[in-house]
Amino acid sequence: MGFSFSPEKASDDMQRLTSCIVGGDDPAGGLAHKAVSAVELHLLQRGWHAGESLGAFSEFQKDLGLGRPACRQAVIILEARGLLDVRRGPGGGLFVATPTAEDVVGAMLMYLSLSGASRDCIPEFRLLTWRMVVEAAIDSGAGAHATAANANANASEWGFAVDLARRIGRPVMALAAQIAEMLVRACEGRPAPAHDVLLDRALKARDRGQALSRLEDLTNPMDLAAPLLALEAMERGFAGSARKSPMALAARMTWEMICRTEKLEAEWETADRLGYSEVVVRQARRILENFGVVRCQRGRKGALWGLPPSPAGVIRLLAPCLIASGMTMSDNAEAAKFLVCSALRLVAERATESGQAQTRVLSSFTNRLELIDLIDSENQLLELAGNPLLSIMTRSLGLANLPSAETGMSPQSRIAIVALNHRILRAVAADDAETTRCLARAKEELIQQHEPSYRKLA
Repeated sequence: MGFSFSPEKASDDMQRLTSCIVGGDDPAGGLAHKAVSAVELHLLQRGWHAGESLGAFSEFQKDLGLGRPACRQAVIILEARGLLDVRRGPGGGLFVATPTAEDVVGAMLMYLSLSGASRDCIPEFRLLTWRMVVEAAIDSGAGAHATAANANANASEWGFAVDLARRIGRPVMALAAQIAEMLVRACEGRPAPAHDVLLDRALKARDRGQALSRLEDLTNPMDLAAPLLALEAMERGFAGSARKSPMALAARMTWEMICRTEKLEAEWETADRLGYSEVVVRQARRILENFGVVRCQRGRKGALWGLPPSPAGVIRLLAPCLIASGMTMSDNAEAAKFLVCSALRLVAERATESGQAQTRVLSSFTNRLELIDLIDSENQLLELAGNPLLSIMTRSLGLANLPSAETGMSPQSRIAIVALNHRILRAVAADDAETTRCLARAKEELIQQHEPSYRKLA
């Protein structure tokens, strides 16, 4: 086949870039997990073609350059995460698969529960996706022709924002809005309406202010269940599908992990107690290990709680979904710009709420900065925005756009943006809320302009 999945053959620069986007190296370590990361990187660079054959196990093992045990572990992880379809029998083999939105939502809920994130981030993220879709509809001029009156019988079950995004041809925004809606419903929040007459009127009139004001009315304060409790409902939903049963058990184990801090029981004990097969238990543990929250080991017990959770596993799960949604470079760029601007607004708002921020500021600045410096500074701003879902979605867009990452921006513009990010971070660290707000507004205007404006403003 000549796919060259081996981690040793991957470009060092691309590995560094990927690591920076997702937020660090794979916390699980080990040959199998490094192989999983290498396969994901390779498939992302190729465009993630679902259904593509990767050959038989022996061919896949040869391409990975691993021994049989490590390769088998890699296959278990990839299959459990929904990234690989293992077909047995004549005509079988290993095939590229795409995780579903349900897989992503389950992973997000696990991460939110383990990291102790506030449940308020879920309705806030949904409102951001609504604004993104409405802004895109108005800016494109398609909003007047894409209201509910034109939806006919094609409306989905996920509310007005998903349908509107699809009708204006924004698949990335549709997926983001669907994931946000699924998170809200998993936490027993109020579902989004299928359509809204007042919002339709504002869209027809291209009245941005009225449309955004109506979104505020539609969101309404809601008493959401905690992500931890939502995992129980997620387990029940996943359990209906054989392929998703490892994710169902991973959700259950996450719930137990937070309530019980002792060492994990043996795989056979978990299987016997919860009624899953040992194969599924092994897959579920590998999912959690790939997220960095469990460390599997040899011996009678077989696993320990790992490091604090990292969003890297969720980001790497969401990126293939974005590609499979029908994403184009322009669609990706439009969504990323909006989310970056949203993060800046949140940074400015929260600069006065939390007092002096403890943030790392770039220690030096030169006129020869790499793309990795830009990503590093953007990641810091995303963290300061305080919404992990916003950070995960934005960074997943960056990972999904990996093949064009080096060519999407000139070095001069990159230097200018890093310089401005540097100033924003310094203002936040100095507890200078007014300067933070001014710089955030300046960068927001900057992002919407052509490249020469970057250098002038920065």
